[in-house]
Amino acid sequence: MINRLKDDKTLYAALERFLPAGTSALLPQLLDGYSTLIKLKPARKSKFGDYRPLKNKKYQHQITINNDLNPYAFLVTLLHEIAHMHAYEKHKNRVKPHGAEWKSIYAEVLAPFISLDYLPTDVYNSLLKHINGPTASSCSDHALFQALKKYNPESNGLMVLEALPLGSHFKWRNGQVFLKEAKLRKRYKCTELNSRRTWFFHPMAEIEKLDS
Repeated sequence: MINRLKDDKTLYAALERFLPAGTSALLPQLLDGYSTLIKLKPARKSKFGDYRPLKNKKYQHQITINNDLNPYAFLVTLLHEIAHMHAYEKHKNRVKPHGAEWKSIYAEVLAPFISLDYLPTDVYNSLLKHINGPTASSCSDHALFQALKKYNPESNGLMVLEALPLGSHFKWRNGQVFLKEAKLRKRYKCTELNSRRTWFFHPMAEIEKLDS
């Protein structure tokens, strides 16, 4: 079920239970004045969150966030999408989604939250580096992704594909079995054993290791 969080004081109260302690108090400076609908979505493997402008009388912006994220991943995802909203307000569609303009805005949005008052040391240090060269998603920043992942609940023995040796077999979320074959520039080339088709996986894809 999707939760719809209203754009008023109840928004911050509703978000508080998903965020690191103390951080919800900093959100009004980023969200007040924006007509924003925030939806909590069931876990999506393809993304943690997204942003899009709306064209209706009630809301002008929509942000969605996966509801299974740990508090630090939820915070980073929310700030990432808020930066998209600010960039759209300022530039509309005249700039690239993750171009220089967005990166500058994202760094400004992140800055007040990068504090040991709110974050564990490893997430704090990773965000300090991340803010100087933010990527299209936290998954693309391997150091940040690994720091955030440490605070996930146990995930049924899953591991990231990057940690699996070449030549090993693994199971994907749909039950298909793959052979991890080669590292390309940004992806791993893998073969699906039943169809023999080639797939290309992100290094941080969560997979189930199988005996070779």
